[in-house]
Amino acid sequence: MQIEDWPSAKTTPALYRELKELDLLEHIAELEAFGYTVLPPDTVGPPEQHEAVKQAVLSLVSKRKGCAPEDLEALFSESQELFRFVLWDNPIFEKLVLNPAALGLIQWMGGTDCILSLCNAWIKGKGSARTSVHADWAQFDMPSMAVETYGANFNYVLTDYSKEDGGLAFVPGSHRWRRLPAIEEVEHWNENAVAVEANAGSMVIWGDHTWHGSYPKNTEGLRIMVLGMYNRAHMQTQEAYKETATAEALARNPLRFTRLMNTYHAFPWGKNGADYKRIMKGPQGYLSLFDTQPSGDRVRERPEYDYHTYDQSVGEAVKASMSGKPVNFIDHYKGRPGRAGTRKS
Repeated sequence: MQIEDWPSAKTTPALYRELKELDLLEHIAELEAFGYTVLPPDTVGPPEQHEAVKQAVLSLVSKRKGCAPEDLEALFSESQELFRFVLWDNPIFEKLVLNPAALGLIQWMGGTDCILSLCNAWIKGKGSARTSVHADWAQFDMPSMAVETYGANFNYVLTDYSKEDGGLAFVPGSHRWRRLPAIEEVEHWNENAVAVEANAGSMVIWGDHTWHGSYPKNTEGLRIMVLGMYNRAHMQTQEAYKETATAEALARNPLRFTRLMNTYHAFPWGKNGADYKRIMKGPQGYLSLFDTQPSGDRVRERPEYDYHTYDQSVGEAVKASMSGKPVNFIDHYKGRPGRAGTRKS
């Protein structure tokens, strides 16, 4: 079958072709069938990358805890901890959230315009500490889940994973149930979920519908990993990237990073609604997983937006569009590329 850029499929054909080039189609099938998949280390990156990320995690954890790296094993005996907001602790994490294989599969679930919601490190020591079975669906007031995933994760395994090592465990097929587990189901699946068997350097990928947890760690040493979660672009992120991404961070990374930071998204609105001036300064269209060119001066920090001022000319354009007249909103801003912004309601 010849995959073409059919307008009805939007950006899916471009993403599909790149996932095929990365030899990830079987992993798409596993996500669809079972709700999770495991990328082998050589698909994620070279051995030196795995070791560098591991050392970066140990360094930041030691700094936050005020101890030497060799003291961490004793510190985390019978305990585990999730270290929040690590993206800016080391530039290596900026590259990690752009990993082509992981981001490609995450975009398959959450859309090619998905944004980064969190980037955390996780340390677990030997002992009974574990995570109960749950789903990452965060719309707790909704009685059932949407058909589409709203969020998706990678779990970068920096030490070997198994049941004895306190690794992740999944309930295969649970993503199709589209609901959170009841208390009785949590108790059952805590002991009966399928443990992930994966070597250090692997990545586990799953969506927010899939039930998962972890087992206690019965082996010596630390379980170390980095977790990234991505959301659909309309959602509020768990960590403040739009507010903290600097011009320097955007410039040294490709345009996909700017989109992950949600720097140019239309939301939130002020008195004039969507700020097309801001939107059009951001990256447009499909952004290749293989693009590693730094953005440089093509992007800058989030442009200022006056939420309180009503621009009468923009208001007239909105009024005209809501009256059934085609309007190019971009024409109301000078010095921008002449991209189509026509809307007819």
